[in-house]
Amino acid sequence: MSTMAGVRRSTGFVRFKEERCTGCAACLRICPTKAIRIRHQKSIRIVDQCIGCGACIRACPAGAVSAATIGLDGIRSDHVAIALVSPVLYAQFPGVMPGGVLLGLHRLGFHHTVDMSFFLEMFQYAAEEFIRRNRRSPGSPWPLISPICPVVVRLIAFQFPSLLPHVLPVLRPVALMAREVKKRIIPAHTSQGRPVGLYFINPCPTKAGARSDRRGTPPEPHEAAIGINDLFSELKRQVDQVLDSDMIPFSGSGFEFETCSSGNAALGAMSGGEIANMDIEKTLSVHGLQETVAYLHKIEMGLLKDFEYIEFRTCREGCLGGVLTAVDPYIAKRNVQKMVGVFGLGRRLPRDTILRLYEKGQFQPDQDPRMLTRLFGASRPAMSLEEARRVEAVLEDIEGRDCGACGSPDCRTFAEDVVRGHAALADCIWLHARKQEGKPTRFDRPTDDGRGEKS
Repeated sequence: MSTMAGVRRSTGFVRFKEERCTGCAACLRICPTKAIRIRHQKSIRIVDQCIGCGACIRACPAGAVSAATIGLDGIRSDHVAIALVSPVLYAQFPGVMPGGVLLGLHRLGFHHTVDMSFFLEMFQYAAEEFIRRNRRSPGSPWPLISPICPVVVRLIAFQFPSLLPHVLPVLRPVALMAREVKKRIIPAHTSQGRPVGLYFINPCPTKAGARSDRRGTPPEPHEAAIGINDLFSELKRQVDQVLDSDMIPFSGSGFEFETCSSGNAALGAMSGGEIANMDIEKTLSVHGLQETVAYLHKIEMGLLKDFEYIEFRTCREGCLGGVLTAVDPYIAKRNVQKMVGVFGLGRRLPRDTILRLYEKGQFQPDQDPRMLTRLFGASRPAMSLEEARRVEAVLEDIEGRDCGACGSPDCRTFAEDVVRGHAALADCIWLHARKQEGKPTRFDRPTDDGRGEKS
């Protein structure tokens, strides 16, 4: 049996601890890209694209799967630490205003804390303008799909590449945020010889930043992702101290985007929050991994053309349900609703200013979304007709039960692994049982030319 090409035990999003694996196969059954294999009851392999959804982390009862993030001890003390803050973080602290949370981050050692609400407003203005102009373009793809959840975009590139033209070609809020930080904050420190680190505080395993691929750009700063659950306990201690003191949160902020004064940021963390304050009528919000896949199939079949824009989130309740959060998503949702009641949904940025930036191309992504197919498309080569015929023969022989005992997510994937030389027919316990009972199988019988087929 040949060795799987590109086999690895970790990805840029998750890590597997083989010594903790019990071989229960929960992770391989839930993986949307069928990237996981288990061999010898606990030897985990990654054989295809991981899109960073975190479903395997949530499914594993033994804690054998973890996010590829760092803890607070991973923050470099010799760097100027800049925290790029997901609005989900505010929802973890009931009764605490965002300024208090950001001040708590400062007390943890971050020199700058950048709030996403400023950039969410920029994104919303740009998205509204693109959709408004797209209505006048004949042949425009409808509906457009929100680019904010990177897992959704990667899933489309892997499983629904024909839908990539539907992905709204506007820079995501986190990309706008990272670009502004690199333009306005980082040079002030690097010009004085101080190294800088960007830390994305995330509710899910996917690191939110996107490095520039343009030639001639300055060297990128050190970047890392920190899960909200990695810093929650210590941050809560700092926030509690802020609440017990007479401190005024952020009276000395250096940039306008280092404060949070809008309910938009918190609202954007929950399902439907992105579209709630956008001037687009024909919208839809879908959350949950299986629901996302189901509705992408509907778009592919042309069933949702009456909608202009669909917000997808692969986590239940939106980003509030991310696997790296610290608070129950329904409690966090209630916290968001209270915060919106305090702040309201007004915008703080003038529309005309954002439209001038739009005309200058400031919201255009560096890459065409279709380039993502090369990065996140299926990495396994296409099968020949003969190989496809053999796959069907294997399926007929094993009488598929999709039990996962073989270490592949389902029978068809197992049959493909057998034909590719990555698994053996003996790995199927049902086929093995029939052989023990003396029942012949297709692969025990000679073929028309007198030769027995072998995997």
